[in-house]
Amino acid sequence: MASPKIATDGEKSCPSARAVPGALLIGVVGPDGTVQPIPTRLEIDADFVDLASKKGVPEARFRFAGRCVEGKCKQWTGNSCGVIEKVLTGMVDQAVEPAENLPRCVIRGSCRWYSQRGADACRACVYVVTDQSMVAAPA
Repeated sequence: MASPKIATDGEKSCPSARAVPGALLIGVVGPDGTVQPIPTRLEIDADFVDLASKKGVPEARFRFAGRCVEGKCKQWTGNSCGVIEKVLTGMVDQAVEPAENLPRCVIRGSCRWYSQRGADACRACVYVVTDQSMVAAPA
């Protein structure tokens, strides 16, 4: 039986969720600051969250997916997720090239961002770090 935190039949997944027991680990932030997707579905538990939290905010080093809660989320614009829209706009504004290839993804079939923006969202996804607190501020 799937965790209540994971999207099921027809529900959408949030590809930038918090590290809570029952969420899916979908990527690891690499040394270059981009997210390296993991190849298999890995549901995290309380032990993972506790261990990952000992080295700081888990969302600064990992990407997690959970159930998209739409209007209950502060990122919801009324009919879509504002995060991917901001990311795509920011990439254009800063002349950031999207990933050349579509990265592998364990949630693409249910992903909110993919359902909104298709392959463009997938190519931008690798640049999204949920918690930016560990990213150096510009000088």
